Amino acid sequence: MQEIDYLILKILCRNNKPARLKKIHEEIKNQKGLETPFSTINSSIERLEKLDYVEWTRYYPIKLTEKGLNLAKELIRHAQLLELFLYNELKLSRDDAHYESEKLNLLLSCETINKICEKYSHPTICPCGEEILNSKHCYCLDEPKKIR
Repeated sequence: MQEIDYLILKILCRNNKPARLKKIHEEIKNQKGLETPFSTINSSIERLEKLDYVEWTRYYPIKLTEKGLNLAKELIRHAQLLELFLYNELKLSRDDAHYESEKLNLLLSCETINKICEKYSHPTICPCGEEILNSKHCYCLDEPKKIR
């Protein structure tokens, strides 16, 4: 999954309602501090639609499907648990742990993230104060790699 795909899923999940392309564009700009071309966002939304993560008709709001909502929650959970790990183990500041977790969370398997969750006895709050989303299933796109 590409970072832009994750950002769009996260924006739609956190807003908890369908969003227009312009709103997603503004949110990405606010989060990344960079101007992302509409064509890049369009390509990502089309990719997400083909994977059945969003429903979208041009010129109408983009909506998460149930499958997309589950994936978004799992990916947000990954970032939150990784944030907790970076904060506790590497003693990064809350802001740095949050920033780094957002950059790294797509690189780690669900199995690794679940080990972090177990290590901290299934925490409910991440260091930045957000509730850690509950997930009973892993909705990663690829099969998790076994840790040896």
